[in-house]
Amino acid sequence: MSRVVYYSQPDHRVQLAEALAPDDLDVGVVDPTLSWEERRELLADTEVLILGGLAMPYEELTQLPNLKMLQLMSAGYDRIDVPAVREQGIFVANNSPQIARSVAEHALGLMLTVQHKFMPGFEGVRDGTWREPVRSGVYEVGGKTIGIIGLGNIGRLVAGMVRGFGPAEVIYHDPATIPAEVEAELAVRRVGFEELLESSDIVTVHVPLYSETRGMMDARAFSLMKESAIFINTCRGPVHNEADLIEALNDGQIRAAGLDVFEEEPTPVDNPLLSMDNVVVTPHLAGSSEERVERALIFSYQNARRVISGGEPEGQFEVLT
Repeated sequence: MSRVVYYSQPDHRVQLAEALAPDDLDVGVVDPTLSWEERRELLADTEVLILGGLAMPYEELTQLPNLKMLQLMSAGYDRIDVPAVREQGIFVANNSPQIARSVAEHALGLMLTVQHKFMPGFEGVRDGTWREPVRSGVYEVGGKTIGIIGLGNIGRLVAGMVRGFGPAEVIYHDPATIPAEVEAELAVRRVGFEELLESSDIVTVHVPLYSETRGMMDARAFSLMKESAIFINTCRGPVHNEADLIEALNDGQIRAAGLDVFEEEPTPVDNPLLSMDNVVVTPHLAGSSEERVERALIFSYQNARRVISGGEPEGQFEVLT
């Protein structure tokens, strides 16, 4: 039997991880709140470590002599020093395809919530002002130009979903080469970064966080957007410069934003974004659907099997600088 550890604080997902564990893998659970001495003893024989939404310091990873792979439950890998871990001969893999639908649906939900003023509408019903907060300024998603930054697993699903709301032009920007057949299937058009910002009614970002994407949505980027445009971010908070976003929203450079992520998480309660009428926020839960968790666990166990048997995992990271 081979040792696979699900590294997570006790919650209902731990029970799911244990219930889905295949018979041919020796799967255990380790609580990260234990002392390092306790964890090191429990992790001594670990070959595959499944990080349940957590990170582990590089210094600790190097003390696990049998470790062959870090398997993330998330799509992002910004909390792992991938090059350093790979230098130790340890694979690193993510769960991007398994998380994609949950995040894409959440992005679409933020678009709808902002465009249709769901939150002010709810408040109006609750406090008796009825339609006053939403008598004007309600817009549709259908028929708009949707700009997708990052046409990976999530971006592609978003492209398909927005078409369900009626005719729309979907444009995208991605430094990677997207096959022509994928563009044709999704009916999307590749444009430059600046053209996307200038042309889009809705800009939604779906990129990994690394040096080239950190702060890519800054004051200049927001200044290029239409004043009527909205900004959606469900990937990583540092992809947008928060101070610049706040200024753009206050100055009317863009109309509104829907955010699932922040530069600092949990974000401080005095963050100006939390009190702005033209901003909808959620607490980094776009990828938290129960279906996603089950898909990600099953994929993680399949990947563990591949690595333990001498193969390479799916979902390996391209090392980005």
